[in-house]
Amino acid sequence: MKRSLPWLLPILVAAGGFASLGDVGAGPLVKYVVYFAGAIALPGTLLLRAVWRSTGNWAEDLGLGSVVGATWQLIGWALFTAAGLQDWLIVWPALVLIGFAVAGRQHFRIAEPSPLPIAWTVGLAVSAAVMLGAATFGVMAYHPMPPHGEAYYPDLLYHLSMVHELTRAVPPEVPQVVGERLDYHWFANADMAAAVDVTRLTPLIVLFRLWVLPWLVVSLLVCATLARIVSRTWWTGVLAALALAAPQLFLLVDTSVNLAPPVSLLSPSQTFGMVAAVTTAVFLIELLFKNGSHRLWLLIVPIAVVGGGSKPTVLPLLVAAVALAALYTLVTTRRLPWRLIGTAAVLLVVGAVTFLTVAGSTSGSRLQFLAVLKSLPVYTAATGDRTQPGAGGPILPALVHGEVIGTLSLLLGLLLTLQAMSWAGFGVVGRRDPVAWFLLGAMVAGWAGYLLVDHPSVSESYFVYTAAPFSLAGAGWFAAISARASGRPVPIAVAAFVLSVGYAGLLVWARGVPAASTGRQLWLSTRMLLVVLAITLFLLLVWRLTLRQAGGGMFVVLVLLSTAPISSFVQSAIRGDTEKAPTYRAARWWVYPDEAEAALWLGQNSAPTDVVATNTWCRPAGSTAPGCDARGYLVSGIAGRRTLIEGWAYTNQAMARQGAGGRRYTEQPSPWPDRVALTNQALTAPTAEVLHRMRDEYGVRWLYADLRNAAVSPALDQLAVRRHSIGKVRIYDLGE
Repeated sequence: MKRSLPWLLPILVAAGGFASLGDVGAGPLVKYVVYFAGAIALPGTLLLRAVWRSTGNWAEDLGLGSVVGATWQLIGWALFTAAGLQDWLIVWPALVLIGFAVAGRQHFRIAEPSPLPIAWTVGLAVSAAVMLGAATFGVMAYHPMPPHGEAYYPDLLYHLSMVHELTRAVPPEVPQVVGERLDYHWFANADMAAAVDVTRLTPLIVLFRLWVLPWLVVSLLVCATLARIVSRTWWTGVLAALALAAPQLFLLVDTSVNLAPPVSLLSPSQTFGMVAAVTTAVFLIELLFKNGSHRLWLLIVPIAVVGGGSKPTVLPLLVAAVALAALYTLVTTRRLPWRLIGTAAVLLVVGAVTFLTVAGSTSGSRLQFLAVLKSLPVYTAATGDRTQPGAGGPILPALVHGEVIGTLSLLLGLLLTLQAMSWAGFGVVGRRDPVAWFLLGAMVAGWAGYLLVDHPSVSESYFVYTAAPFSLAGAGWFAAISARASGRPVPIAVAAFVLSVGYAGLLVWARGVPAASTGRQLWLSTRMLLVVLAITLFLLLVWRLTLRQAGGGMFVVLVLLSTAPISSFVQSAIRGDTEKAPTYRAARWWVYPDEAEAALWLGQNSAPTDVVATNTWCRPAGSTAPGCDARGYLVSGIAGRRTLIEGWAYTNQAMARQGAGGRRYTEQPSPWPDRVALTNQALTAPTAEVLHRMRDEYGVRWLYADLRNAAVSPALDQLAVRRHSIGKVRIYDLGE
């Protein structure tokens, strides 16, 4: 019981966060906690112990078991949804609980307990409290649920449209282009859809408020488990958890920055994919390097599929990890490591299958060395290079022409600092252990993707986000080796962490005026890098005076802990942000109250499979001509209905046209111009024949007309039934 008390802290923080939000009552929160515990965590933990074993403690079992349980739930979701039996999905996890209650009751307890120290529990509980506090008091408060927000981060509404779709059909369709197959990494959204099916909560509440919270805690648990098993030292798991949680503190100060750290509400696919990647890595290490049972394949393959279906960055890292370990084994033993080679081949097949089926959104990508530098706001002003992401040759144009090399070096140093968590683990280079080379393979692949891939939306950043847990495990491992060699405890690491957090807080408090010029931005960037250098030199001095050593693994961790909390401030400083806005306020993504209210009415008064024709394919309202930003997900997202045509920006067809005509893929004309023309004609010059064609060819039942985007013909009131009007929105029923 005493070991459980620290976990009250994150529970109280989350409860306080929800109380401050005031938009979700205790009922839905309790219902979701019961769902996650009874349908995900407990069944998964029982399956984990039956197929493999217990880790010896409940916390790590529940972390790994939650991933196993989610994988089992996704299998059931696919089967039940394909059969049209979504309402009965609760039967699937119940079968596991009943089966173990009848024939496997021994798995409800740990046969050979090996509890972790209370300090481990306290460290993980504090990290979880930071994560949940940043999510609820920070990110969620910054993103009110419809209809109470004036603007919505566009990816959230896009994810919302997929959650709605995944409660309807397997395989799913593109919600914005009815009849087209959804080619996207949608497994995280399927997990949300399963939660909606079982709990009967709305997709809005599940996505905007509830889904991410348990996965934030699970991410800490599985990353801590990976760090512990490779280092064989419990406190490395605490360091990994603290390093993951520390940057989240900044979300309490400025939520507009740091929107996509390794785990995030705004990128559920990254969060879900990273958790699956780390869990698969734990099982691979056990199988390949610790003579684990062959039954682990029953966990490895399906969880790897979940990872690949959640984020395209997952399988390349796992393949590289196994491949580099195989190469190391071949060189050192001069024998072909067939087990490792076979495992790499299996992962390659899994990667190919997921890439060709559900891991879309890679269209428009190409190879360009250091293309990620173009994502920094100061890059264009400093270099004059206006090449768009996803365009250009194999090398960054500014580098080819030899322009402002000093500035590029500064920007590269800035990127390295921002991604400190993903390079610190390279301290394990030279370890004569294949597990070290396994971690290195993942880190090398992460950085190779980060520095070589040029994605239209700068999504190459997800490579290093996914590699971060492997780096943390490597850094912690090297630190444990140094600590054992010195014969000293590790209070310096804790002191460094406290120092860096406090110092970051001082910088945030006194950061001053916005960066109004390129020179000012470069100075702020340089100043932040000097801060990092100063902290590093200070820690090096403390290291030498305390342990009489010039370097070592602990030093790597000290640098990691000192840079992680201030990386978000570096990002804020170069952007010139000065204060946190109360809610997301981007003018481009403004949704008027009548638009949101009408969309909610439509969702409540139409069937889940109804199709809607709408003129809301672009944002902001009033801009529907070619060249507008085609990320309008008002009807497909808030109403949750399939549309004849809505925001097409994230389709592979649009992304493949990145750079055409000098425009980003988000501003390309519709790949389905006939649907756009048909919608415009139905709203502005309707005839009975046009409306019949909509019904007969596409199954359109409703028209959602936003008068801000175009005038609506009065003839529609004679040709269709107006069911709802509010503000500038008209909703018409075309009939069966």
